[in-house]
Amino acid sequence: MTAPVAIALLGALASLAIAAAWVATLRARAARAALRANEAKLRESVERDEKINAGNRLAGDIAHDLNDLLTAITGYTELLIASLDPSGTSIQDAHEIRRAALSAARLTKPLRILSGGYHAPIDVIDVNAEAARAATALKQMLGPNIDVALALDNDIKRVKISACHLEEIVLNLGVHARDAMPHGGRLTVTTVMHTHHERDAASGAPSEYVRMVVTDTGGGMSADARSTLFEPFFASENAGAGAIGLAKVDAIVKQAGGRIQVESAVGVGTTFTIDLPATSEPAAGSEPAFTDTRLTAPVLVVEDEPGTRELIRLVLVRVGREVVAVAGPHAALDALRRQPAIALMLVDVVMPEMNGYDLVAEARTISPGVHVVFMSGFARDATRHPSSDGFLAKPFTVEALTRIVEEALAGP
Repeated sequence: MTAPVAIALLGALASLAIAAAWVATLRARAARAALRANEAKLRESVERDEKINAGNRLAGDIAHDLNDLLTAITGYTELLIASLDPSGTSIQDAHEIRRAALSAARLTKPLRILSGGYHAPIDVIDVNAEAARAATALKQMLGPNIDVALALDNDIKRVKISACHLEEIVLNLGVHARDAMPHGGRLTVTTVMHTHHERDAASGAPSEYVRMVVTDTGGGMSADARSTLFEPFFASENAGAGAIGLAKVDAIVKQAGGRIQVESAVGVGTTFTIDLPATSEPAAGSEPAFTDTRLTAPVLVVEDEPGTRELIRLVLVRVGREVVAVAGPHAALDALRRQPAIALMLVDVVMPEMNGYDLVAEARTISPGVHVVFMSGFARDATRHPSSDGFLAKPFTVEALTRIVEEALAGP
């Protein structure tokens, strides 16, 4: 091999080596860039998850505080209603405050969904009993110029829906009727069993519904108004402040698996027909009387929000209960040690010192037989909530509070 050829070959080999080294360098740089990009994406993902979790925690904290405040507003308003003259005008204003507070409580639902704590309690209820309770409130809320009449069929079955939701249906339809009857009139609530032609998917039997019909003698509405009646941003000629309430009624009925229809014409009034799926399951619970052995037993209230704590204490004292109210878990444990006769604990689940489930576990080492009702605006923790313990969803009404206390103390 001649020298020039050898030199040329060595040059070519050197060029190949340089090229290979350059390619290797480029590949290494690309690998490092990809690694840095992946690390950046991972950091961004972690930061995004942290921001989302922080936002969810904030939503949960806001929902918790709002539920406590709305519980106090609702409860104190109900106490005010009980003290007012039923024939006076102020009682109508108080009922409106209560209805607004109950409606505001529904606005916390998106916050509870974000925090993973949404809980919509479903009961098996007697429609007649709940409709009659709501009608009593309606008579005071609508004033003396509107007559409220009931035509309830005693042979109807029960339905699965929150009792508060059924009350909200009746009250919102009542507000719509009031706006449609500015000079007075008549509102009639009727219940009856109804069978639809379509058959149940599981049993093949005709679908049974409890039908509730709410009729007013107001001015009625046009076909155009009826077409947008259940849309929250459209109001009929007579809907007034009840327009958004009708959208809520529609949502509640559909959530319960039911259907709602409206019939109306100008000058002849309006009829709402609501069908809710019937069930043969037993009712969620009657209202048993206190047993003699627990008639004077103290009730321990553990609630860190002062307004809610004082409301619960005041309500229970007014129905004859002895109440020990404390702001936190450690004070609750001290109270159990001092007063072993305490028969029932009403315990807020979310508290700064210790959560309610941990508190109850420790409390039962002091008083094994104590009855417990947990209180929260969030879903109960099925893994830590004994089936024998009660649960009171916030915000709650005075009636719901007194009823669950009676049931807890009269239980086994």
